Amino acid sequence: MPPTVHRLFCGDARELDWLAPESGHLVVTSPPYWTLKKYNEVEGQLGDISEYEQFMNELDRVWAHCVRVLVPGGRIACVVGDVCLARRKNKGRHSVVPLHADIAVRCRRLGLDYLTPIFWYKIANASYEVQNGSAFLGKPYEPNAVIKNDVEYILLLRKPGGYRKPTEEQRQLSRLTREEHRTWFRSFWSDIPGASSRSHPAPFPTELAYRLIRMFSFVGDTVLDPFAGTFSTTIAALEAGRNSIGVEIDPNYFAAGVRRVKQAADRLGLFAEPATIETSRVPPREAFPEHRTHPLRSLPEEGAHGDETPCWQRRAVAYAG
Repeated sequence: MPPTVHRLFCGDARELDWLAPESGHLVVTSPPYWTLKKYNEVEGQLGDISEYEQFMNELDRVWAHCVRVLVPGGRIACVVGDVCLARRKNKGRHSVVPLHADIAVRCRRLGLDYLTPIFWYKIANASYEVQNGSAFLGKPYEPNAVIKNDVEYILLLRKPGGYRKPTEEQRQLSRLTREEHRTWFRSFWSDIPGASSRSHPAPFPTELAYRLIRMFSFVGDTVLDPFAGTFSTTIAALEAGRNSIGVEIDPNYFAAGVRRVKQAADRLGLFAEPATIETSRVPPREAFPEHRTHPLRSLPEEGAHGDETPCWQRRAVAYAG
């Protein structure tokens, strides 16, 4: 496979105007859970917004950037779970906030086409009550108990436009096996467990991202994740021979993600072509305004900006082939 470039940014997903229009082919991401997960206290953390309507409005800013960045025919694969509100925190009423449905409706308003979603059944579900030990979510074995919230939705949304026309080489390198096609293009997945929440409150399994990238992009494409967390999508893109751009607002998760990506690159070193991993801790449009419309251009060499401390760290990972 051809060499790939992976750019990891520590910044705000709502401020992606430095990315060129139609420069990405696929978005694979999982937005923050509204008020459900406890994230680190970081300025701009969307998951800490208490008002649901404001939370959704801020998400819309991210989706609007994704629509602009996608090529015609490009897709968004958004992994999202509904939010269970426990009675003790919701004035005595148990209810479920249909986060997946609201995101789908709002993305349609942005001009995206809604496609058949995938239901992902996972063991580690997104229910606050279940995670905190309420096995029955009601009185045991009586009617009117609460159904477990152990399914997440993989929303599939497509930017209008003609279907992609890859090169013959891309077609050959991107082919799925018969078994992969048979298993992956079902509307219900139960063979990928939820990831450990040890390093992040809402982990995103690399295997899930890898599958979606293989399904909806070609080798050499660019995959964007505006809510990168610990950069599972980046690792999946690296494994699949795609370029990637990941954005994470929390500097602690960002640092952990950079370590994970570099470790993954080292593991793949004996089997893949050279990859370049580039990281930045500052908003790129402030650091290098000349790159606002060229997200994959070569970066300045260290020291090119006088006495300034370079904010980019460039790492070329050379593999034995």
